[in-house]
Amino acid sequence: MKVILTRDYEKLGSAGDILNVKDGFAKNYLIPNSIAQVATKGNIKQMELVKKSLVKKEAKNIEEASKIVEIIDGMEMTFKVNASPEGKLYGSITSKDVAERIFEDRKVEIDKKKIDLEEHIKEVGMYDVVVKLYKDVKAIIKVEVASEGFVAGAEPEHNIEVEAGAEDVMTIQEEKEIREEDKDIQGDNDTLKENEIQKDIEIEEIKEDKSLKKYKGKYKKN
Repeated sequence: MKVILTRDYEKLGSAGDILNVKDGFAKNYLIPNSIAQVATKGNIKQMELVKKSLVKKEAKNIEEASKIVEIIDGMEMTFKVNASPEGKLYGSITSKDVAERIFEDRKVEIDKKKIDLEEHIKEVGMYDVVVKLYKDVKAIIKVEVASEGFVAGAEPEHNIEVEAGAEDVMTIQEEKEIREEDKDIQGDNDTLKENEIQKDIEIEEIKEDKSLKKYKGKYKKN
């Protein structure tokens, strides 16, 4: 059966193309789904007019897509995210995130379905993301996904943790020295106490000795 396509169909051709297909395929699939219609003279003439209109529309679509390419092609964007030390994201960057950032920066609305991400971005790094605006009209956007707080060229964050640990060690060392000083002071205090006790003993002995001498002197006189 000879049919004429009423719209673009990737497997067959573009709208207005006249094709010969199997009767069953035309009657059971193409015609019921409004992909094609029987190629009568009237339908062919009508589709010629439609095709001219489609050609103009196609040109307009390409022109508009090309203008958007001029605005966003080569655009760079950075996402700061929470990530593990291995660079794995606690979450992901999606085509929706990219589309929203394009609108924020360039005020251009892009259907997220046109942003070619086979799967969500789940690791830190640099990515070239293709935006398929219309058929062969494409733009490439550079997407950087960086860990929160990371600065290019800076030492890794775990080094900062090591330094913080060093400060903790110094604090412990200082506390240890203070405790040692306390022990020394306590030792001195203990020595002073012993000396005081010894003096008390000596004083008591002197008192007893004087009392004994006084007693003996009194006894001799008698």
